Amino acid sequence: MQIKMTREDAQFMLKHFATPHFTNTRNYITVVEVDPKWVAEILPPPLEPAAPIVSISMSAGDQFSGLVLGVQAKFGDIVGDWGLAYVMDTDLAVIFGREGLAEPKKLGVTATELKDGKFVGTVSRFGQELLRVEADVIGPATEPIVGDTLDNFHFKYTINADGSGISDADLILSHFDCATENTTIMQPTKVELNDSPFDIYGQIPVVKPVAAFYADFDMRGSAKYLAKVSGDDFLPWAFFKHDDYRLTMSID
Repeated sequence: MQIKMTREDAQFMLKHFATPHFTNTRNYITVVEVDPKWVAEILPPPLEPAAPIVSISMSAGDQFSGLVLGVQAKFGDIVGDWGLAYVMDTDLAVIFGREGLAEPKKLGVTATELKDGKFVGTVSRFGQELLRVEADVIGPATEPIVGDTLDNFHFKYTINADGSGISDADLILSHFDCATENTTIMQPTKVELNDSPFDIYGQIPVVKPVAAFYADFDMRGSAKYLAKVSGDDFLPWAFFKHDDYRLTMSID
């Protein structure tokens, strides 16, 4: 990596943000029903509630292993997931997602095990288990259950260097065209979300698990800007993807 690239090299680097391609990734996906009142309370405008469901996707792949967790929402006629908690196992994956798409990525450990017809997936940070999913493997899907696209919403903004506020926030649509293989149905037997001082998992009011499956994904991404939100209006949501600095710093 060079401090100063040629313009041609820098333009080529931008292509990795324009059309990222994630290959040979196995996603273990669990869908849970949540309290619709909670969804209405936590969604930042202009997003609106859609179905009261949260999707939990734990992945193991060539480029990263991690977690993508979001709540379903809509903007106009676009339905997707607003990203609530993403965990990656490398700083490369964290930086790429946060810098490019403003994804709520943090470093952590995602472990997935498929053995003797049982699936166990966990997510941990700072030595604490934050999420656990257990499921029984049923067998191959007999009809398509995965669409050929995935859409996620994120808000991109910066914190003013002098702490005076945040910039206006851009609502971004992160879109993936997906090809899947080996889709297999599972029956979720346990979904456990634990509270911690630094993360939001324990705040999610799960009503019941709805479905679970795994599949091998090939994903090609793109993104576009949808709307702009004033920084003052978005400020209450500006720090959910951070760790709580009130617990780690003092203010003179």
